Amino acid sequence: MTTHDVVAPDNTATLDSTATRLARLEAERDIQHTFARSFRLVDTREYERIAAECLTPDADLEYHIPARHRLRGRDEFTRHMLTEVAPRSQMVAHVPGLAVVDWDSSGQPHLSAYTTAWHWYTAQAHRGELRPADWTTIGLVEDTYRRHDGRWLITRRRVTPVAGLVAAGSPPPLSPAHTR
Repeated sequence: MTTHDVVAPDNTATLDSTATRLARLEAERDIQHTFARSFRLVDTREYERIAAECLTPDADLEYHIPARHRLRGRDEFTRHMLTEVAPRSQMVAHVPGLAVVDWDSSGQPHLSAYTTAWHWYTAQAHRGELRPADWTTIGLVEDTYRRHDGRWLITRRRVTPVAGLVAAGSPPPLSPAHTR
């Protein structure tokens, strides 16, 4: 018999346990949704929507791909996407692997997943849209989520390369924003 099989005489413990597990399952579903949406909005170039729909106002985002840079808050993230990423990026396609949500002892959810990203740069646009990606990389995405305005949003994201910076192609030239 496991602890999940134990039933208190008045069933209160079982009801509390069931409600807690159900709430956690619902939270994990919402977290997975936010995780997938964040990449979908990048891939469809809807940069203005990402912060409001996927990030807490005080989100702390640390990227080590293509070089280390850190973004703090929704406004800085959106500004970076519009001024640094959009002009240089013709297309991008993220393919997240299986994501695992773990809960720490304080009840804080953390998601981790490998994600493959294919990038096509505007500098190579003259070669056409139907071409191999200019750069492909695999990153480990580690997110922390917090409930904000009724939704589970990313409050911390860390992306690091897996098995090297480049899986195929060449990394993009660094912009001044990537030297922070």
